[in-house]
Amino acid sequence: MFGYSIAFFIAGGIGLIASIIGMGGGFLYVPTLTLLFGLDQKTAVGTSLAAMIFSSSTATLIYWRQKKILITLAALLTLPAMIFSMLGSLITVYFDARILVILFALVLILMSLQMLVPSLCFVPAITWGPSIAINPSVSREHSKPIRVPCIHLVIWGAMGGLVSGITGTSGGALFVPALVVLGVPIHLAVATSLLTIIPTSITGAATHIALGNISLPYVVVYGAGAVLGAFAGASLAPRIQADHIKRVFGILLISIALLMIQQKILG
Repeated sequence: MFGYSIAFFIAGGIGLIASIIGMGGGFLYVPTLTLLFGLDQKTAVGTSLAAMIFSSSTATLIYWRQKKILITLAALLTLPAMIFSMLGSLITVYFDARILVILFALVLILMSLQMLVPSLCFVPAITWGPSIAINPSVSREHSKPIRVPCIHLVIWGAMGGLVSGITGTSGGALFVPALVVLGVPIHLAVATSLLTIIPTSITGAATHIALGNISLPYVVVYGAGAVLGAFAGASLAPRIQADHIKRVFGILLISIALLMIQQKILG
């Protein structure tokens, strides 16, 4: 019970951070589940995806009340994300756990570089094809219409879903910059990303449950802690500079990636 209590508070802290930066929390759920609580990589991935359903749903509810979610953009991201999340989850059957650790560590390193050096663009704009006009002026953060190429959201939604299913991260590391690069204000991008994460995580988690890659006790404990953390984070987000938090966690993610490689691969 003491271990579950610690897990609850860890999940709460992760949920708070994730709801502020729009990345679901899997980037910290997976390494804490493997390094601190001894879950194997595949089980940690499935458990992380299930826990993110709770944290993302809570944060999304708060952002919905704040009128920060762009429904049309979320819809364009969601369908390809769900399909490729299921595909990514199924692919894990054919990967050795050590390969999954390496892939997860690489994702963490790319995420950290993106947080530390905003000028690095791992998610370029794809501008060809039909587009739609979005005017998020109701948020009072942006007054000019934004042209959003549909294919841009479809491609990056699919990529985010694939990464989510394979690694147990949320896909938000791609969803948020994919929106920001088009000119969507950061708080709207974070809120829209979190809505997209819900069905993406449901699809991936359901697939991992079917594969037996789940720890129900940790889903419950992490889910409960994440709900409280996400509620606090989404409530505080309008008063917090997300960029400051990203720099701190950029350094943390590199450290976690190296630690996972050292313990799970070299150790």
